[in-house]
Amino acid sequence: MNRVLRPAGVQLVRGYSSDPAVGAFLPARKTIAAAQKAGVSVGDYLDAFSAEPGSTAGTVAAMLRLGQLDGSVDRVCEIGAGSGRYMTRVMDALQPGAYEVYETAPDWVRYLRQIRPQVIIRPANGHSLDATTSESVDLVHAHKVFVYLPFVVSFGYLAEMARVVRPGGVVAFDVITEDCLNDVVTKTWLDEPSRANIYQLTPRAWVVEFLARRGLELAGSEFVPLSDGRTELLVFRTR
Repeated sequence: MNRVLRPAGVQLVRGYSSDPAVGAFLPARKTIAAAQKAGVSVGDYLDAFSAEPGSTAGTVAAMLRLGQLDGSVDRVCEIGAGSGRYMTRVMDALQPGAYEVYETAPDWVRYLRQIRPQVIIRPANGHSLDATTSESVDLVHAHKVFVYLPFVVSFGYLAEMARVVRPGGVVAFDVITEDCLNDVVTKTWLDEPSRANIYQLTPRAWVVEFLARRGLELAGSEFVPLSDGRTELLVFRTR
């Protein structure tokens, strides 16, 4: 099938999960090759491709600031690490003793192992963090993940994030909330529905209340760039 699709620049990638709601987004080989051709890092290439230059660094900096995170972090868990553009920056900034990754795309898993052999690759079913012990991580985070997932899948991940974070730890993720929408964004989506229909909206107030019932308080938020719009980074701390 890939031989047939190659002239069109398309590659099929098998994920770890068989759930039709969970699939590979950007193929690793094609993305890495495009970054190399452009003479930039994979992270910088994806910033320019899906957001704006410097957005990854800005997102990580905002997460660390809002979560009041420093070098004392021992264990980190990331959902949907993909290209590792957030992972590498968090690892460099916090120097954690262990970094767990849940990623459903095997091609990106291989790449993650190449760039950071010390990462702990967890079995990923696209729904849960089953391999991570309850109250065991200082930071659990996800970026540009829940933006694309059906709400029921994101909802399940939020419950899992609340489960695995330790007392005093941080939960961080970005979603498209009602506050992300304005006339410019909605006009773009209406003009190009074939592009905008990949995005999923998440009710902000509901998320804040849902996590509050699980002992998490909103520490702060910040808007971060997304192609055709923006997402809202929400950072929570356990009581």
